Amino acid sequence: MMTKTVIVTGAAGGMGLAALHILAQRDVNVVCVDLDRSTVSQAVDAIGATRGRFLAIGADVGDDSAVRNYVAHGVEEFGALHGVFNIAGIEGDVVPVTQATVENFDRVMAVNARSVFLNMKYATPHLVAAGGGSIVSTGSYLATRGYPLCGCYGASKHAVVGITKSFALEVAPQNVRANVVAPGATDTRMMRATFEAMSGGAAAAEAALVAAIPQQRMADPAEIAATGIWLLLDAPGHITGQVLRVDGGLSAA
Repeated sequence: MMTKTVIVTGAAGGMGLAALHILAQRDVNVVCVDLDRSTVSQAVDAIGATRGRFLAIGADVGDDSAVRNYVAHGVEEFGALHGVFNIAGIEGDVVPVTQATVENFDRVMAVNARSVFLNMKYATPHLVAAGGGSIVSTGSYLATRGYPLCGCYGASKHAVVGITKSFALEVAPQNVRANVVAPGATDTRMMRATFEAMSGGAAAAEAALVAAIPQQRMADPAEIAATGIWLLLDAPGHITGQVLRVDGGLSAA
């Protein structure tokens, strides 16, 4: 069986690093993308990934030429491309919509949503050439509802769901699947930064959110990464255009 090649964006962050740990145990080539190459190289070295199977690339995932180039680089290095796991994301400023800057809105949309569009655009021809493939993008609990002070972030995640559903319909005849993994509160740097920005203090914000989760805890990044990788590589081929919520039951309430 051919060794598959996948791209993971946001590879040096909490969920991204968890994904690399899981993929290191599998027969998969991984194009590891994050903004700073030295950071992602250190992440690859830290997990002891087999040399030659993990390619570290520094790139801005919201930049057209950067995405086009790292997709091409990955295909040149490994010979084919079978999947993309879009994890890269930022929270942006935690402020009311009326206080958000245009620059903040644009940057959040670029990293969280435009990156998904660009990876779909440039990866798809290679997925089709490989006989099919899968793109999994990271949504959020806020991809389907609102939350105060998170308007820009929420808008970007709504966009991820919207483009994924349309894209899934377009590429289904070519045996390409597209799905969203939608985490709830997850114990990452980004979640901690959001808590810190809340007016009542980080501890109070965390306690209030955890109290609303039926499982009474935040997710571990590895739980989100494992779900995304299942959708990417292991899920039945008939699963496409779906949003899989991993939120401890929060969205069921």
